[in-house]
Amino acid sequence: MREVFVEIIAKKKGCMLCDLAIAVLEEVAPEFADGALRWEVVDVGVREGLQRLDQLTHIAGRRPAVPSIVINQGIAFDHIPDYDRLHHAVSLALKGSDDHEA
Repeated sequence: MREVFVEIIAKKKGCMLCDLAIAVLEEVAPEFADGALRWEVVDVGVREGLQRLDQLTHIAGRRPAVPSIVINQGIAFDHIPDYDRLHHAVSLALKGSDDHEA
C-alpha cells in the first residue's frame, strides 16, 4: 500500500490560521485507511521545525509559506485548503500522481 506523508508548516502557538490548517488535516486524516496517511506539524516556532523548513525549502526549490501544506515533500498548498481540496490532493498522492497541487 502506498503511503502519503503530509507536513503542515505552522506555528503551534499563537497562530489562528495554523490552527485552522491543522484542524482541516485532522478532519481529513480519518478518511484514509490506517497507515495510508501520516502527518505531522513542522513547528517553525522551534529550532527543529526551522531546520525542517530549511530542508523542505531546498527540496521544493522555494520556501513554503506559513501556514502551508506539504505532501510527500512537495508544496501542495500555500494556503489553507478546504476539506474537499485536501482530500482530493491526498487521494491523488495515494494513487501515485505527482499532480497533487491544487
